[in-house]
Amino acid sequence: MMLLLVLFSGLLNLSAQILYQKVVSVTLGDLYATFMLITLTFITGSAIGNIFSTRLRQYLPLLEMLTGFYNILLYALLSGTFYQHNLPSYLVVLGLAFPAFTLGAQLPLYSYYLRQTRFAGVYALYHLGAILGLFTFEFYFTEGNSIRAALLNLGFAQIALGLVLVFSSQEDRFHVHSAPVNSWRKLFERQNRLPVYTVFAISTLSFYQIFWALKTQTFLTEAFRLQATTVSMAVFAWMSFAGAMARFTKQVSLYILVFCWAAALLGIQLLFPYLPIWITDQMNGEMGNYFLLSFVLALFLTTPVLFSSSIFIRSTEELHQHLPIDQASGYLNALASLGNILGMICATLMAAFFWNHSYFAAATLVASIVILLTANYEKHYARGALAILLLVLLAYFGFQKEQQNYLLVNRIPKNLRTFPPQEEVQVYSQAFSSIIVHVLPPMEGRPAYQRQYYVDGHRSHDMDLATENLVGLLAAKYFPTKIKNSAVIGVGSGQTSWGVAAISDKTDLIEISPAVKDNLSHFKIDNNDLVNRKHVQIHLQDGMNFLRECSAGPYDLIVNTSTYPGNFNAAKLFTDEFIDIAKKCLSNEGVYQTYFDIATVTSLQQMAEFLAPLSRHFKYVDMILIPYPIIIAYDQDRPLSTRNITEYIGESDRPFYQELVTTKYFLRDACTPVYRKIPALQSARLNTLDQSILESNSIRNIVAALNPDFFGERITEHLAVFDKTTCW
Repeated sequence: MMLLLVLFSGLLNLSAQILYQKVVSVTLGDLYATFMLITLTFITGSAIGNIFSTRLRQYLPLLEMLTGFYNILLYALLSGTFYQHNLPSYLVVLGLAFPAFTLGAQLPLYSYYLRQTRFAGVYALYHLGAILGLFTFEFYFTEGNSIRAALLNLGFAQIALGLVLVFSSQEDRFHVHSAPVNSWRKLFERQNRLPVYTVFAISTLSFYQIFWALKTQTFLTEAFRLQATTVSMAVFAWMSFAGAMARFTKQVSLYILVFCWAAALLGIQLLFPYLPIWITDQMNGEMGNYFLLSFVLALFLTTPVLFSSSIFIRSTEELHQHLPIDQASGYLNALASLGNILGMICATLMAAFFWNHSYFAAATLVASIVILLTANYEKHYARGALAILLLVLLAYFGFQKEQQNYLLVNRIPKNLRTFPPQEEVQVYSQAFSSIIVHVLPPMEGRPAYQRQYYVDGHRSHDMDLATENLVGLLAAKYFPTKIKNSAVIGVGSGQTSWGVAAISDKTDLIEISPAVKDNLSHFKIDNNDLVNRKHVQIHLQDGMNFLRECSAGPYDLIVNTSTYPGNFNAAKLFTDEFIDIAKKCLSNEGVYQTYFDIATVTSLQQMAEFLAPLSRHFKYVDMILIPYPIIIAYDQDRPLSTRNITEYIGESDRPFYQELVTTKYFLRDACTPVYRKIPALQSARLNTLDQSILESNSIRNIVAALNPDFFGERITEHLAVFDKTTCW
């Protein structure tokens, strides 16, 4: 019975982090920042819970029930005005401190309650439950279901678990009682030093590698929240498997396990040019297939965790000879948490080298030092030296190919795939975001050069077409004169932002990615040196947070050119709540502009759901079809201006504009269709922060588009029901 409760506790508590990511992302926004903030909060809180778990032996049922009440309280907060406020990071951390603390106490306490069962078995079951919980939550949210409902159900389930524990823990076989707490200094007595130091070192290395795995998984596929989930599932899967295999690894020397960790890391490097491409090529456009193969890919990227988990389990069981199991588990977990934090810091410092040899070489070097130290401690000098020699040979073969080129190949459709030489791939990588520019070589029927712009794996646009510049100019025709104040959310290469700034006296650019902001100067030939424009100000902030703080009506134009809603960073920027905030920042004559493409809308129903928040807050909604569907929303009726676009553009931008028109594909159609005053469509679900319908649609569309036969419905076929078009 208690073994099932361990499984159930892991399912409810470890997997609940995906719920907290959903809630926190509404406040902080960015995928990596949110993931790492929550992860660090739970690492730190869990470490404290690990240390104090021994003092709470009699209170495990109460901890489970209090966590349930916490989630019900969070449900109540989300039902109020929670989303209307910008919460500072420290308040978010404090808010998550309690569930983080209880999470840290649980595994040691379950180990104590079940001390007649081997620790490895409890460890395996707890993390197996986490995998099941993560899968359940991800499937639930991929259907666009409610965050609040999930919190409420989770809270009641945790309270029920606590009540069951109350009755189960009264059985004599558990013998729950208080006991004197041994000092943590006992960890560092001579007989314990080797397992303790090894756990710290391998925990540092493993989190260093998990950080890389998360970033790489996102770039190999798409920047969905799903990818953080699949990496977490893979980590828990290796932890569970290590628990199941503990009896076989018990006799293996620690230095051999560390060697296996390093060998697995180099194995990833060796297979990286081949295996991820093969895995992603098996994605056929079905959601279940995509989820399974993403999980398999994450397993490959996190393989070393199997050996670090084996080291932790083995060390805990050895330490149990000198300490009670809850103390052995708790103290080592706390030490591992410190290693995790150090690993994250090291990974951040090495971010510029994520996809070249230096990153792996650094990890291999540290692992080699740990191998030598453990081999020396166990008096196996020759074997330790042989292990290092084998690593050197493996590194020699693993470092034959550059990773970043093969990272990019995964993002190129199979029928167009080439393996670019090193000079054709430009990588601008930072800890929390990465940009790649792929420079295509000259070919017949193609310009002398053609650059593709990628952000975190998302192929954004062709930089050598002028379509992105055009998008920034479109709203000009809705104004009789040059626009006074404008804002752009989502900067990217800066091409669309240039267009908005060119027709505005003052422009605020809001960008969440430091990599995008810091690398704008690399693309000044495409955005007319946007960074150094006096009337342009760039803000490194989440778009929703920025607009929450604006005074009433400062902007005449707000352009949302962030990526599609399936992207974790952008999902909330298409919700009803965001449109409400944006409208309050517009003047009475203000215009709101956004867009959709095949990644967001592939049917009339999906178009209705995309337009629903806009139709709810604005009287009029127009659609411009070229270069892709651009949506213009406004409250005061107006004709399209007949003035030439050059009359809106400032003198400093006119030469740049003329160069675009004469040297690049721009807009040569005699008439760009504009569908005016599109009526609100019936039976459209409203996309909200609580129920992210568009995120769900977008994820499914992008996955479906992996099938070469997928084209989606042509939106133009549905536009006949709307008013006659006019020309832009």
